[in-house]
Amino acid sequence: CSNGWVISDKRCYIYQATRMIWASAEKHCQNLGGHLISIQNDNDYRLAKSVIRIHDPGENPTWIGLSDCQKRNHWFWTDGSKMTYTKWNPREPNHILGECCVQMNHGKMKDWNDVGCKKKFPFVCA
Repeated sequence: CSNGWVISDKRCYIYQATRMIWASAEKHCQNLGGHLISIQNDNDYRLAKSVIRIHDPGENPTWIGLSDCQKRNHWFWTDGSKMTYTKWNPREPNHILGECCVQMNHGKMKDWNDVGCKKKFPFVCA
């Protein structure tokens, strides 16, 4: 892993506190040699939570690399992997006003929510 990145389970992670829209966050991760984080299992989920918590103890909303902007309900990770695991908040995803990008740490449950892609949040690259 490069300087400033955290290694776990053979993957490297870095938290970016700069708030960006989803597409800019993904582009930033690509410039660093990665993608917005993909979460494939409980272990990945716990790891993502801990990476965020280190930098943001309040666990505020944070972008992850999941989207269905190309085709509704056809979710994909920006690293190309299939969505096999989810951690949606109750009644999510709801696609209100065409929401198609995903944040974690939403609401009281601190789980996933689909949200408008032009909102600005910090993010995790992997």
